[in-house]
Amino acid sequence: METFNQALRFVPQSRNIMLSALTLGLQAAGLLLTPLTWAWSGWAFAGWLLVYGYATILCWLMIHEAVHYKLLHDRRANIALGRALAITFGCPFHILKIGHMSHHRYNRGSLDSNELVPANAQPFALYWLAYYGRILGALYLAEVIVPLVFFFWKRFMRLADRWSQGGALSATIRLFTRRLVHTVQFDAVLCTALFAAQIWCNHADIVPFIILFGWRAFIVSFYDNAYHYGNDPSDVHAANNLSVPGFLQHAILNHNLHRLHHRYPTASWALLPDFARRDAEGFDAPLVTTIWRQIKGPVRRTTQDSTSHSHVKNQRSDFAAADSPVASHPHDSARIVANPTANSAADSPPT
Repeated sequence: METFNQALRFVPQSRNIMLSALTLGLQAAGLLLTPLTWAWSGWAFAGWLLVYGYATILCWLMIHEAVHYKLLHDRRANIALGRALAITFGCPFHILKIGHMSHHRYNRGSLDSNELVPANAQPFALYWLAYYGRILGALYLAEVIVPLVFFFWKRFMRLADRWSQGGALSATIRLFTRRLVHTVQFDAVLCTALFAAQIWCNHADIVPFIILFGWRAFIVSFYDNAYHYGNDPSDVHAANNLSVPGFLQHAILNHNLHRLHHRYPTASWALLPDFARRDAEGFDAPLVTTIWRQIKGPVRRTTQDSTSHSHVKNQRSDFAAADSPVASHPHDSARIVANPTANSAADSPPT
């Protein structure tokens, strides 16, 4: 058990610093490369879009590690770097952090299963529009806009309490202390300043900025939904393990092993393949297939689905469990994590 918990505390810090520096460098370079490649040729701009698309995914993956305190060993430094990455992403870190921890707690609940429509919902067309809007860019657009409500926080809390009636949304909102609200406000100003800088750098022709923003919104929203599309609405740990070529799995930091991440939320990305071998985990489908399967659209919940998820809030996957050094798998005590041979000496987990 102790060996297992030591492994869960492992942080590949040197690699995370290098990847974070790459991410921040690409975001900074984009201020100049966006207008330059646009002016140069369509092929150059298309190539930059591909690079920027990967930089967007990598930026979120680094923020994700910071959310789970797996980016840097020191917690203050971890949050500071997470905040810097989140500012380049376009949304304050603490919004993304609490939003993601809510995802772990309420996974497949009514707030976190956007493809599942209530059994008797009418009109269905509104849910259809909301679903496709979300996966085609509205998720990221909401992440960019939501910080504005923090400048009217008390009024927003009253409206949210009235609408949520003490539900998951209300519980999540109350996690924002006064200090966190002020931090979010400060970071939101920096996010706005960065957007303003991007617009200024493209002032001669605003079209490339609009294309780049839309491209990022599409990637974030479309990619995010694939790992839970069609999962069991009664299982708070439900997620997809999706197969990709080996080089791509390294590029996305094993994020395709998403069910393993929900089982071991405090494990570093570097340990997930080792956990997959130990748990004899297979893949549910190829990533590409599942991403495009989302196009099938929303589906109605059955009455049984609607009632069977009521136990979720009583399960162990709460904010504390998802942010603690103890994993949430029933057989953790019987598992011993070996040293992954791919790790460098400086980044090797404890043996």
